Amino acid sequence: MNSYSSNPQSFGLPRNFSSTWRDERSHPVVLPQVEAPSLEGLSVTLPAPQGFTAEQVQERFLELARPHATERYRYPTEQTAWGDEVLLNLAGYSQGHLIPFSLRTDVWLPVQPDPMLPGLYEALVGRSPGKGLVVDLTLPVEYPVESLRGTQARFVIQLQAAREVKYPSLESQEFLMAFGRGHTLQEAMRDVVRQMEDEAAQLLLLQAQQHVLNQVAARTRVEIPSELVDEEIRRRWSASEGRSANELQFNGPEQEESLATWLRDADTRAEVEQRLRISLALGAICKRDGLMLTPQAVEKVLRDEAHASGLTIGQVADALRAEPRNLARIDQVAWHLLAVDHVMSRAQIHIEGA
Repeated sequence: MNSYSSNPQSFGLPRNFSSTWRDERSHPVVLPQVEAPSLEGLSVTLPAPQGFTAEQVQERFLELARPHATERYRYPTEQTAWGDEVLLNLAGYSQGHLIPFSLRTDVWLPVQPDPMLPGLYEALVGRSPGKGLVVDLTLPVEYPVESLRGTQARFVIQLQAAREVKYPSLESQEFLMAFGRGHTLQEAMRDVVRQMEDEAAQLLLLQAQQHVLNQVAARTRVEIPSELVDEEIRRRWSASEGRSANELQFNGPEQEESLATWLRDADTRAEVEQRLRISLALGAICKRDGLMLTPQAVEKVLRDEAHASGLTIGQVADALRAEPRNLARIDQVAWHLLAVDHVMSRAQIHIEGA
């Protein structure tokens, strides 16, 4: 792949926005002009990494060992039990309206307590696959949608299927050989802890990047058009809850209500506006500082994409040629990584206690 875009201005924006974009009513919306912010004095201090509890290590160990477990689908005459995995369609309602982000279809979930939905999965224990049920609960004070905290909610659930999951003996040589992380359970545990430490370090890096990008956004004086925020939220809704609404055959008014809950959610709007502000700022920085997207940068994105999907880089390249829209996405990712690396090279990162 040696074909790539030399235009940094629209990366990170939905639908490869150019300088002019049209909303769903075909009204032209001119993207705001952005002056590239200063990169001087960027600095962030992060908390030192914490150790892991025995419960966290055990949970991660079982996640990694899950491909080696056996599955047995339960018959319609059987009942689900703790530790099963269930295939659900579900929708939540509160105060007579659909709860934003609650609509999900064909999702496999473990039957275990969820602090954000107290009593929901408990109600599935003892139920038979192929049945529907309604669960009433009180949303906790920590619920992500602030306006719904402490309110009564009703979840309508279709329990489509259930499967019993059984892990092999974790100390058996057969499992340890297939697991490939050591000859003993202790060695395998230590290897899992090392992976968790690597993941924690990567998460810390991502947190540092986000803190720095938030500082860049705070220095970027630009008003984001509300139409631009609306369109990005519509795009996200269409790719997730909107798709579920179609699969559940929600009628027009019900789908409009689902979308409206997303458009009204203050946290969603703030997060989308911040991401758009960062994208515009990074595009302006690329232009001001003369950054150029190289074939090596695009190839790195392709290799990462291949690694994540379990394909060869040749297979990914062939898939991209078959679907031109994917080429634009690769360009966007490559431009974003190039800009973020440039910004982070100018920032000071400190760890508490280091």
